[in-house]
Amino acid sequence: MRQLSDCLSDPTIAHTARCRPCQRAVKTEDVVTAPLDATVRRVGFRFGTDSDLEALHTVESEIQSERRTGAVPQPLESYKAFARNLPAQFDDHTWVAETSDGVPAGSCACWSNAAGDPRVMECYVYVRRPWRTRGVGWLLAHVVLEQAARDERQRLVWTTYDGIPAGEAFSRRVGGRAARVNRTSELRLSSVDWEMVRAWTDDGRRRAAGYSLRFWEGPFPVKFIDDAVVFHHIMQTAPRDDLDVGDVVLDAQHVVGLDRALVESGRQRWTLFVREPGGRCVGGTEVTFEPWQPTIALQQNTAIDPAHRGLGLAKWAKAAMLTRLREQCPDVTRVRTANAFSNEPMLAINDALGFDVVEVLTEWQANTRALRRVLPVSMQ
Repeated sequence: MRQLSDCLSDPTIAHTARCRPCQRAVKTEDVVTAPLDATVRRVGFRFGTDSDLEALHTVESEIQSERRTGAVPQPLESYKAFARNLPAQFDDHTWVAETSDGVPAGSCACWSNAAGDPRVMECYVYVRRPWRTRGVGWLLAHVVLEQAARDERQRLVWTTYDGIPAGEAFSRRVGGRAARVNRTSELRLSSVDWEMVRAWTDDGRRRAAGYSLRFWEGPFPVKFIDDAVVFHHIMQTAPRDDLDVGDVVLDAQHVVGLDRALVESGRQRWTLFVREPGGRCVGGTEVTFEPWQPTIALQQNTAIDPAHRGLGLAKWAKAAMLTRLREQCPDVTRVRTANAFSNEPMLAINDALGFDVVEVLTEWQANTRALRRVLPVSMQ
């Protein structure tokens, strides 16, 4: 008996009700029928129509709200602007599951990164709560898996959230392996020990004599693009735990594309570059701002070149950024960040500042070939 993956990946097969695997799901020109009288159809993201992006946004906004109480989803217009300015380094594929009356029940996407590991495809499968355990997730996972196979990607990587336990259960059922566990944490600026922050700044200047911090607000001008590339390369030294993925190696063109997406979606960014005495960039820190969350600053990358660690540079950079936030952004009351639980040096800094864990995220990994053996069986 043929497995479902065989039917859907072989264009020479006529899919009819007499084909037993196709009684579960039928693919015709990128449309798959789910058991609950819903369809999964390919839609656009970078080149998506308004209706495509509205359907995707409906699903993703609900998932974001479910992850954390009080979360503010990205506004539709910002979501559309980001989609239509998705950097060229990403090759993306998106689908939406809809009921017979056109209601989005779920969505999925997968994408590869031209600057990253050619073996890897990142992905997500989202199903809205009323439609879970009704077969939609399996159908969405299947189209992602088939796309990864067509693109000859050997590994799928995805993330689940502790606020949505169904994601972990689904990941285990399809054969995923938890490869890295991360925490999202928040710092209330009202609780910061500012005397300690000042001490970090003073200590950094003393211990790292000759080093300097250079601040930049917004997209990088030509003179800072090489620094941005170096900074991103240093970030590749962050712990990966059991994630079997290679480096993401950006170049100047990638930086420009990422900046364009940042600006078009309405976000802002502050960056502090750390420079060694000769002027070369050896690390930095950055925060971004989203206008739909005016009281929150998002702490993004912080990293120091391993050859320059042990001088208090990371503390100095983070202290300088927090001080600038306090002085120039009176509306910001919280800083949110994410780190691997294994990143002990960075967690030591964040814990000392008073960051509290608000969410746990698990990154999963699975071999594409192994998933293709398991998934059809799981769907029957």
